[in-house]
Amino acid sequence: MAFGEISEWASEFSIKSVLSGDFSAMLPILYLVVSIAIYSIVIWHFYRFVARRDSFKLTAKKHPKIVGFLKYFFIYPFVAFLFFAGFSLMLLFITKNLEIIDVLSTSFAMIAAIRIAAYYSEDLSKDVAKMLPFALLAVFLIDSSYFRFEDVINKVYSIPEFFTVCIQFILFIVLMEWILRIILIIRIGLRNKNVKHHYKPNLNI
Repeated sequence: MAFGEISEWASEFSIKSVLSGDFSAMLPILYLVVSIAIYSIVIWHFYRFVARRDSFKLTAKKHPKIVGFLKYFFIYPFVAFLFFAGFSLMLLFITKNLEIIDVLSTSFAMIAAIRIAAYYSEDLSKDVAKMLPFALLAVFLIDSSYFRFEDVINKVYSIPEFFTVCIQFILFIVLMEWILRIILIIRIGLRNKNVKHHYKPNLNI
């Protein structure tokens, strides 16, 4: 019976009937495909940047330590603001009943955890950093009506009321980054010292 149905369908099938069909329904799907691709590319670059242990690559051959200090002192606060704003915005979309202060606190906690994980393992920090962005994408694909842009806009407008809290969280992120880098520098210094201590040159060459 199944073979008969298949052969009947095959006899009625033709390329012409396929090409002459209505493709108007494909246009929204094409928009969705492009949107998902663009979002995925942007998020891929964003979470990998957040999860990278060294936020800046030293390009100066002379005085690299001074250049690194200046970058983390003057530029990193803006980077920390970018991290904080990005995760806060994603949380505003994915949460409905969470208060603004809770959104900001959760965003700070996630960034802090990602940065700590980055100094332990960048693979781990990448896994943590991409959870929220792709969870947001999954929620959108399952139920796009879950998002109400009016609610998000209203919450964004209320953020200036918590400006002081935002500055405090950003300063905490910068301070934590400095502490982590100091610990890293000390650890590298001790490791290099141990390597030099155990190295014995061959004087018979």
